[in-house]
This record gives sequence, C-alpha cells and structure tokens, in this order.
Amino acid sequence: MAKVQWALMALQISQNEQVKAFAQQVLADYTQSENDLVSIANQHNLLLPRDLTAKDRATSNALAQLQGADFDKAYMKAMVTGRQAELSKFQQEAAKSSTPGIAEWAKQTLPALQDDLKASQKIAPAVGVKLPPASEGQPTRPEGAASSKPAAQNPY
Repeated sequence: MAKVQWALMALQISQNEQVKAFAQQVLADYTQSENDLVSIANQHNLLLPRDLTAKDRATSNALAQLQGADFDKAYMKAMVTGRQAELSKFQQEAAKSSTPGIAEWAKQTLPALQDDLKASQKIAPAVGVKLPPASEGQPTRPEGAASSKPAAQNPY
C-alpha cells in the first residue's frame, strides 16, 4: 500500500523519466499482486491490513515534503530498501506459509519483486543513492539502510 502511494507521488513529483517509468511499473506490479491477494483473502476469509506502518507513514510524510532530485533520491532509496525487505519476506512465505494460497501467491510474486529490485538498484545510483558493492548473488543495500528483516506487515 505504501509503495503504491509513493509511486503515485513519483509520477506527480519526479522530473526524472527513469524514476517515473519505474513508478509506473511498480503500480502495475502492485495492482496485479493486490488483486490476486484480495482474491485469496476472500476465498479463505482472511483480513488484510489496510493501514500503513508507522515507518511507512514517516517515509510518506518525508517524501511529500521533497521536490525534484531530492525526491528522486529519497524515493529510490526507499524503494531499494523496501524491495529488499519484501523479497526476504516473500521468500520465507513462499517456502513455508501455512496459510492456504499464500505460498503459491508469494512464489508467483517473487519474479516481479526481483525485477523491481534490480531496476531500482540500476536507477538509484543515477539519482545519487550510494549503493555498497553487491556480494556475489546478493542484492545491494543503500548505505545506512537496516538489514532486511521480514516485514511485520504484508507489503501489499
């Protein structure tokens, strides 16, 4: 939910065509994934979280205060960090979720998350985000970003 809000902001605020194209792809990926997740939740009478986490609210508020290159840098840093955390969570859910349908949904969603992470890591340095050298086969993490712990809330 937060990533959709941030992508919509990027489409309105960013002047960078790469950032806008990335935001458009994020919206497309989240829309499809969200539709699939809602369908699974409805089939199994599951409640999905609808509120942003405190961290996501803080990021949304910070992004809303920025313009131009400052926005692009903060947005892409948030997307790299967020995608890394989501990827970790989705890999765990794909491997061992006991909730009906969730493991398969996570497996189906992983390729889009991986593609978005690679795209965000490619664009981030172009807008001033410093990424440390990647370990062999490991996604990169922006300087100062926390380690990729599983999200407490479903990212969609």
